[in-house]
Amino acid sequence: MNGGILIPPTLLVRSEEAAAALGTRVISEDTSRAMRFLFRQNVLVGSGRNAEAPGYLVGGKTGTAGKVVNGAYSDNQVLNSFLAAFPMDNPQYIVLVVVDDPHPAVPGGGNTAGYNAAPAVSN
Repeated sequence: MNGGILIPPTLLVRSEEAAAALGTRVISEDTSRAMRFLFRQNVLVGSGRNAEAPGYLVGGKTGTAGKVVNGAYSDNQVLNSFLAAFPMDNPQYIVLVVVDDPHPAVPGGGNTAGYNAAPAVSN
């Protein structure tokens, strides 16, 4: 989200300049820009549509994974995640929502991240 620089996380207070000095480039700025565009498109027209929040340029990626139950992947028990950032033209915030074994949030809805984790980001 930040132009392709990996900045080691810490719980210690440090300035933006000090954090940037520790950074290492892991992808090009062009690739980072392209990924931000794709994240935004996912919220506009993809599986992350329910993460849209009026007044914010939210972008993100859904993830739905079958849970392992008795040694096999379950068809109806899942783990949902939605990783979002905003505003996508200059990301300042990142949000990660994880929902364990969700049930349809609305009648006729599914148990996918687009129906469960993405609306939590919007809210």
